[in-house]
This record gives sequence, C-alpha cells and structure tokens, in this order.
Amino acid sequence: MRVLLINPYSGGYYYRLGAVYPPLGLMYICSSLRKKGYSVNFVDMNVERFDWKNFDFGEYDVVGISVDTVRFPVAEKIAERAKACGTTVVMGGPHATAFYETILRQGLCDYVVLGEGERAFSDLVESIANKEKHPHIPGIAYVRDGDIFVLPSRFIENLDDLPFPDREKVYLYRTKFAGERATSLITSRGCPFNCEFCSASQFMGRRIRWRSVENVVDELKILKKMGYGSVIFFDDNFTINPKRVVNLCEEMLRKDLRFKWWAFSRADELLGHEDMVEAMSKAGCKMLFIGFESADDEVLEEYGKNLKSGIAFDVVKFLKKYRIDVFASFVIGALKDTKKTIEKTVKFARKLKASIVQFSILTPYPGTALFEKLKHLIVEKDWRKFDGTHLVFKHPNFSSKELKRLFIKAYYAVYTSPRLIFRRGIPFLIRLLTRREAYSL
Repeated sequence: MRVLLINPYSGGYYYRLGAVYPPLGLMYICSSLRKKGYSVNFVDMNVERFDWKNFDFGEYDVVGISVDTVRFPVAEKIAERAKACGTTVVMGGPHATAFYETILRQGLCDYVVLGEGERAFSDLVESIANKEKHPHIPGIAYVRDGDIFVLPSRFIENLDDLPFPDREKVYLYRTKFAGERATSLITSRGCPFNCEFCSASQFMGRRIRWRSVENVVDELKILKKMGYGSVIFFDDNFTINPKRVVNLCEEMLRKDLRFKWWAFSRADELLGHEDMVEAMSKAGCKMLFIGFESADDEVLEEYGKNLKSGIAFDVVKFLKKYRIDVFASFVIGALKDTKKTIEKTVKFARKLKASIVQFSILTPYPGTALFEKLKHLIVEKDWRKFDGTHLVFKHPNFSSKELKRLFIKAYYAVYTSPRLIFRRGIPFLIRLLTRREAYSL
C-alpha cells in the first residue's frame, strides 16, 4: 500500500509572517502508518511546490488530504483531481469533520476521518488494503447504499502510545524564534473552555489528555540532536496544569535541554502561580500567546471568555518581571462591538505594551458554537476569506468595508507607535496585511 498525505497551501496570519511550522497532525499520521509498514509520502504545499493539476495520483493507493476551512477550496480541487485518477481519497481535519455529510454527498472523497486521525486513518488504510469497502471503524464516515454511515470518533487516551511525529522533511522549514531554528510540538490535547469562536474543544474534546513529562522530554532530546534551539508548544492551553508545567520545566533543566520557547496560555492561569512562571522563565520561556480579545467586558462575555479585561495589564506586568514577552491577541467584530468599543480595544492594545499584538476579525468557523449561532447570517461563500481578516457574516453594526478599515487602522495604530515602529513597524504591517496566493484554483 502506497499512501500520499497532503497539507494544502494556507495564506493565513502566520504564513504571511514567515512562521510556517510542520503540520503535526499529518506528521503523527505519517509515523503511525510507517510504524505499520506502509509506504508513505508526505507533501506540504506551504514549503514545497506540488503541481497537483498534472500529478498522477494513480501511483498511490490512498490519498489523504488535511482540510481546515480557509484551505478547503484548494483541498477540494486536489480531491477532485485525485478521484479522477482512480485512487481512494480520504479527507480529514476540522472543516471535513464539521461538514463530512456535505463533502461525502458531493463525492469529493471516499471517506472522511472525524477528529483525531492517527488510529482511525491507520485502521482505514488497513481495511482498504484488505479490500474492505465498508469498514466499521470509529471516527470514519462514508456513503453506504446511499446513506451516510458513521461511527462516533474516539479520542486517544494515552498519548504516549503514539510514535513521535515523522520529521523526515523538517529541513524544508526555515522558521526561527528568538534567533534560533524553531519547530513545534504538542504535549497535550483538548481544552475544557468553550470560547464560542474556537473549535478546539469540539475537535479535540473538552477533557484534556496529557503526554507524560518523560515522553515529552524524550522528544525534546531528539529535537536538540536535530539542531533546534527553539520550540513552540502548540497545546491549546499549555499552562492549565501548573504542577505539570513546573515538573516539565525542572526536567528540561535537569536534562540540560536548553531551548528558547513560547506557548499558548490564558491570563487567569498565570496570576497566583508565580512558581510556575518562574520555572518557565528558568527553562527558557521567552513568550506566551494570550487571547485578551477585547477591552470591553460585555464583548468578553459574548465570547464566553469568563474573564475581565483589566487582568491583561496585571498579567503583562507580572510576566515582564520574569522577562517573558506577551503575544497579545484581540478579536474585533463581536455582535456587541461598535466603533467606540473597537477604538477602546485598540487604545487598550497600545497601552498594554505587549511585544506582539494580533488583531483578528470575528470569524464563525465551522464546528464552533459561533458558526451555529450565525450561520443564518453568513453571506460570504468563498471559504478562503474565512481567514480572520474578512467579515463573512451580516453584522448589525458594520459593513464588510467598514470593519476591514477598522482592522487595518488597528494594526497601523499599534505598529506605528514609537515603541514598536523600530522593532517591527512598517515591514511587519506589509507582510501581515498582504495576501499571497501561491496556488490558483
């Protein structure tokens, strides 16, 4: 059995900033398949050219395509081309999980993997190899006798059972952090919070599953031998278990695993846990990504953040004590947002003095509570515009042009401030706000 895994091109925030990291989900699937003895080729269109229009997909028995919303139009065309070549096509990822019925009815693929894919996809490939057209595999959906057959997806309970992600092509990635060659890893899955604009709790579950500290350290040892000096922990919420974070940091120090790193956190998990923040700083943490979202508490309530805006200043001041920078994220365009509340948020972001500030336009991604809430108001049909920089639904207070103007103005206000203009400034704005379409449809 020959398997081809494809990560379609993305033109989102991080791509525009040059922060392109290996797709861990597909890399885990790749290593899981190779562990079973299958021949696997992996293509990431973000870092390598792939002429899918003329490619002979018939050379492979199975083609697996990762799909999130903004990349769906490209993934759709690739799937159509692969199907035309007579191979078995499988789609997975957040968008495919949310819209598996529509995708299957359209005949874009033969199977959809729902949620986590390592076991489900691996079991599916085995079934295909055994000529089983209608397998009974949890987390797999397909059309059978005109109806959609699906068994509920299953979460992997013991993450230590998974082989480390396959990093055969890491040489293609040039991302750096704090001056060091950088890559990503994940130490847990799941998020207990339910922010209405986020799909993490739906896709990975609301119950957190952790890898053991020993297992994470073993992977870090491999990354150190590969020449990495920087890592990004892509957990949805790295700091939710302070004791575990302290244990991991202490073990990194004991094993002399010196990395410069950043992770994702929540403001309310930091104050009151000085031992954790101190341990993180000693172990190389240089930055935390924190979603402050808005300066207006009514907007925060709408988002389901369960936070007050004032905590942001205390958190930034606290982290600076330990020389940890803040990557502050804000979302504009809430239903309760007005021009006044957005201007308030922009002024708030300027005063916060974070090292990096990110603004996004509220986007109802499929699979989120926000999508269900606003789907009757969605007017944009082009999934490529579900990238956090476009208004895609009918807003009660703004037109698409008005909100886009406020969005650009927000970045201009922050990055032309005296404090940041020489650190990031105009070149940063140009990279961030310029769309690059590398692949035509």
